[in-house]
Amino acid sequence: MQRAEHNDGVLATLEEVSLHQLNIEKIEGLGQLCKHLRILYLQSNLISKLENIHKLKELEYLNMAVNNLTKVQNLQRCESLQKLDLTVNFLDKAGLLSVQSLQQNEHLSELYLLGNPCAEWSGYRQFVVGTLPQLRKLDGKQIPPSESITARQVLPSLQQLLRKELLDEGIDPDAAAEVEDDSLGSEDIPETGYRDETGEMKRPWCPATRLLEHRETQAQAAEAEARRKAQQKSYCNPDDAKPVLREDFPTILEGEEVRQKNEGQWSFSLLESADGSAVELDVEIGRYMDTSLVKADVQPSFVRLLIRGRLLQLRLPCEVRPDSSKAERSTATGHLLITMPKEDGSSSAGLLAYARPRSGFTGQSEMPTKIQPITIRSTAAPSGSASSMEHTQQQAVQKAVTHCLDSCNDDDDFLPEL
Repeated sequence: MQRAEHNDGVLATLEEVSLHQLNIEKIEGLGQLCKHLRILYLQSNLISKLENIHKLKELEYLNMAVNNLTKVQNLQRCESLQKLDLTVNFLDKAGLLSVQSLQQNEHLSELYLLGNPCAEWSGYRQFVVGTLPQLRKLDGKQIPPSESITARQVLPSLQQLLRKELLDEGIDPDAAAEVEDDSLGSEDIPETGYRDETGEMKRPWCPATRLLEHRETQAQAAEAEARRKAQQKSYCNPDDAKPVLREDFPTILEGEEVRQKNEGQWSFSLLESADGSAVELDVEIGRYMDTSLVKADVQPSFVRLLIRGRLLQLRLPCEVRPDSSKAERSTATGHLLITMPKEDGSSSAGLLAYARPRSGFTGQSEMPTKIQPITIRSTAAPSGSASSMEHTQQQAVQKAVTHCLDSCNDDDDFLPEL
């Protein structure tokens, strides 16, 4: 109701409103916002009481089918009402007495009560036709004058019969005939069912049950939506949960396993060189990135890059010589190529399946003619019979790090030797 899309955004002059299947529990605001309504659709909601529509003096058709109504009330001032649809509500024999409140609606010609418990009473049709002589159709069936006359004649006896049956059922007919509020409009609805021996909830079909089940479904949907948003928030990594950029390589403790990491989702390849004497790491970091934002660390069994504060850490398929490793960056594409000679040149690097390049990576088999050489200063463990990795761990992971610092050179991507 916030926008009237087909009336230039104006609510005050609306003549027809459709608010069906919106799980509405209470009628509010229509009498103040849309005083000129002629047609109002409120079917398939959870409304338990007819209220707040007495100001709709021009209302001609009201559809309240498939709701939780138990009485007909608060329509006496809708002087223009011609058609009223109350199909499939909860008007029982006691609620049938409230139909007399429609006697003041002299223009009412069509009424629909099919699907209500009161329609199963044997004297239902004659009682309604006799009570409301202005009707021309009941439940879609024409009322001929002869039927109307007969119904008015038998109405007193039907009223006595209905009162007797209600008294036998312990229901006060006078109280049932009064047009009053019921308790289903409150926020707290008492539980209507019970749990059987299997733990399953059993509820009778009534207005309170419809409201209870709707509110339970609504609560479950809200909980599921909250979980989805929380999960989406963790996946999307919003601004308030951005990871802290690293200033330096993390410390690897003695005995700690070196795990594969690619925090920046950089495209890379890790392959043997053409002659099989070295392992080559080719990383696509972009031609316009300043090389002062890149740090490299080569160890006998793993290699690490810190690019714009994000870590790329890969285990190597064989031991390499950090002191003989070299790094070069293409001035044309920005690719960084780290060549790491094997400790044992005759050994095979084996499978590199655990160092998977990203799909769509366009590596360079050969660096362009114009390159920027980077000298890697190494403090790697000496080679020998003992494992270089073991020696590295014993020395608390002494690193061979290339710090890519700013230079006074005119070329921003120039990497000075350390």
